[in-house]
Amino acid sequence: MSSTGQELHELLGLQSNVVETISYSEFLTRLRERPEMADSAAATLVRAIESKGEVDIDSSPSELRPYLKMLKKMGVTTWKAFKNVRGSQRVVARLLNHLRAAAANGYQLRLAILLKGGPGSGKSFLANSIKDALEGEIVYAVDGCPVHENPINLLNLLSEETICKIESQLKMTDADRDAEFKAAVKAAKGSTEKPVRKPTLHDLLAISGQPCQHCWSAVMKGDKPNLSEIKVTAMRLSSRSFGISTWSKNCTLAQSLEMGSRGVVDMPELFGSAAAGKDANALASAEELDILLEATNDRQIPAGCGDSGSCGEKSSRKGFLPLDAVMIGQTNDGSYARFMQEQADPDKFMRRIAIFNVPYITSVSEEEQAYRAAIAEMRDQPHFDPMTLKITALLAVISRMKKDHAEVDIVKRARMYDGEQLAVEKKNINNAQPGSAANQASNPFGSNYGGRATTGTQAAPKKVTAYWSVGEFWAAAGEDEGMAGLNMPDMLNIISEAVSLVMRDAGPDDAPCISTLEMLGFLRTKIEQMKKKPGLTDTQKKVLENCTEFLRPPKDISDKPGLIEEEYRRVLKRQFLEVIAPDFERRAKELFERYRVHARAFAGGQKDAIEMVEQAGKLVERRVKVNFDGILDDLENNMGLYGESDKADFRRSVEGHILNLQLKARQATDEEGDEDEDTAAAAKVDVTWRTLPKLAEGIAKKLNDESAKKLERVLKSEIELSEEDKTTKREALQRFKDLGYCEHCAKVALTYFNDYQLWKQS
Repeated sequence: MSSTGQELHELLGLQSNVVETISYSEFLTRLRERPEMADSAAATLVRAIESKGEVDIDSSPSELRPYLKMLKKMGVTTWKAFKNVRGSQRVVARLLNHLRAAAANGYQLRLAILLKGGPGSGKSFLANSIKDALEGEIVYAVDGCPVHENPINLLNLLSEETICKIESQLKMTDADRDAEFKAAVKAAKGSTEKPVRKPTLHDLLAISGQPCQHCWSAVMKGDKPNLSEIKVTAMRLSSRSFGISTWSKNCTLAQSLEMGSRGVVDMPELFGSAAAGKDANALASAEELDILLEATNDRQIPAGCGDSGSCGEKSSRKGFLPLDAVMIGQTNDGSYARFMQEQADPDKFMRRIAIFNVPYITSVSEEEQAYRAAIAEMRDQPHFDPMTLKITALLAVISRMKKDHAEVDIVKRARMYDGEQLAVEKKNINNAQPGSAANQASNPFGSNYGGRATTGTQAAPKKVTAYWSVGEFWAAAGEDEGMAGLNMPDMLNIISEAVSLVMRDAGPDDAPCISTLEMLGFLRTKIEQMKKKPGLTDTQKKVLENCTEFLRPPKDISDKPGLIEEEYRRVLKRQFLEVIAPDFERRAKELFERYRVHARAFAGGQKDAIEMVEQAGKLVERRVKVNFDGILDDLENNMGLYGESDKADFRRSVEGHILNLQLKARQATDEEGDEDEDTAAAAKVDVTWRTLPKLAEGIAKKLNDESAKKLERVLKSEIELSEEDKTTKREALQRFKDLGYCEHCAKVALTYFNDYQLWKQS
């Protein structure tokens, strides 16, 4: 391109995908320090994703932080490249592991990726995020090659002797790389950065392929290869030019695969409605699917589009071309099932496809965030009370979860999936040894809650308390958790319709609002309408029947409602207790510290304990008698510990469990510190009243019971209240509004709270 042409190109905002052109020898020289220049498509994709970094959890919306922290704790990283992909973090983690294996020339290199999920599960969004991550990434290709051949492949035309000489000249031998790595480790001593051993030239060649016919002809001059005239071009991957391709009916599959060479090929609705070619609306014909099998099995495709890369052109090239691309197909469950039924030999496809189930969102916070994002785009928006969208999201989430868990109700599981720390006790764990695998796997206190540690085989069996973990729920549910249920489009349609109705009926001076109870009524109506739609599958019918059960209203004040309204009651009661007792956190902390002091004294066989009390704004020491019947016994009864032996065991174990948790927290941030340093630093790790879930449960119950009595008192008519209670009531109502309630939804909630006397319910 001329200088004038280049200037016009830039002025028009058209960026050339060509970055630079260098000689082959220069490529090899740079390769020594930048081995990523020889990356395969899979390696390029992994690098593109990881280079964008992880999501900063502390900067994320506060509602999402518990969920993201829970994922992090479970070993699932949330990447910035997928920050807007909701509910699929675990799928992304699996995909990255698959791509890393493919980049290392594993068997995954010969598999196409298939994203399988229900309508609105986010398959397309996930695929688009992958393509977006690659946009603008630079790859090096043989200049003029129709498939943008990886230049490293050309070395396979040289003799082993010549390759060894090049490797030695470039100092890319095993000895050179080992020496460099040792020097880097020595230089990095004391640094947080860990050096990585760079690959040798033979390491890179181990994952390379044979060049295409075009490149073979360009290199082979007579009987000997000659690379001196070969040019290498650095090019940006782009959906407008090459390396990022989306298959549509405007192109053949072969053309799309060729256009996506060195990058990614997206194949939306791969199987269509009848992928064997019997339906005109199906995307893939039987012949094209054979091409896909060829592309995965032999990593080659028929010559397709022509050098320009534009679809619809007749190609002058014949035969096959090598393929280096990440192939991603999409399908819904129904299309996939029909496709498999139509195949005479379905295993031939299964052998060449890595299936990734893409579930619906199973995090209430993420579901709610999706609703808020959609509402933000609406022209007219009513007010929602703080619980409306959360309860709506809860219905959607539990409709997607399996109900057949014998011990734990589905709402508690949803809360744990959302990152909430709950002490959900296992009911069927009997006579488990302290420190046993069953106990260690799920015990929030460590390996020895319920008794002192035992060794050998002579210890008597002892009943211990074990708790469910999120990981165990995930494992028990299997990969099909979240694969069926109310989908996102349906939920957004319901919310949009509710908004439309409220805004329609609002007067010019009204402040339109949708309370949780009003939304529950609307949801019940919509679910009944959805049940009457023709053509529902058995699974869809079951989902809707479950939703009817979840949304069941109470018949009277004594009747227990369905799970959704029951959860609304729980949160509403907590909110009322918080506004009536704003010093809850301070009082909880005081109870926690007092319990620790008295439990520590009990464990040490002491009769006296030292408490810290506030006097004139300062903390001072106070010597008191160990309070067995008060602070200790009272909280333990609220924990559900009634046996004297169980109480004694718990008191003795408290400090040991806190120290254990502190050490684990410290080791997570500094794995290289010695034991003495860790122990000293552990004391600095923050310990709150929520640190031990069982104790936190007892503290919360005690304070909530006290607040409930106070709340019952101030909810009486004004004439029955003392001046102190009147002041308390006014302040509480203001704090209730501060939570996000307007006058309308606050009145609805308060009326409901009074009608059903929720302060009396546990």
